[in-house]
Amino acid sequence: MALTRLKKNKTIIFLNVGTPEAKSWARIGKSTIFDLSLNANIVTSEFIEDEMPTDDVTYYKPTLPQELQTNAGDDAFDCVYTMFKSRPTGEDIKKEVLIVFAGASSPYDAWLTNSSLILKDLNTVDEKILFDLNINSIVDGTATIGEDGKPVFSATV
Repeated sequence: MALTRLKKNKTIIFLNVGTPEAKSWARIGKSTIFDLSLNANIVTSEFIEDEMPTDDVTYYKPTLPQELQTNAGDDAFDCVYTMFKSRPTGEDIKKEVLIVFAGASSPYDAWLTNSSLILKDLNTVDEKILFDLNINSIVDGTATIGEDGKPVFSATV
């Protein structure tokens, strides 16, 4: 069996820069990091019958830090930069994020997420804006990528 390595350009992140009703997907493509952490919540129990403690996972709280290049005119950057300048709080930081795990053939596995976009730093010397995508909920499904580069998501029933 031949091994196939996952490539950085095959896991695609899209940010909805529109509304939930009228989605406008912008690819987060000019980021220099991709480190999707599941952040398992681990509960350790000391059962009498076991010599060693037992770990259980009660939930995951995924995070995806981003370091986006400051390209004015890039829809994803423009959305994040506008947020940075206005310093939103509460529900205004919630964004739909689509993560497409592109494989050998379409449709691809995908997560449609409700995420909190946590603004961190604007570094004009390095030409980067830093933020975290803290994932609040995930809808599993599949996605296809159109000729225009835009995704179409279908939830798994």
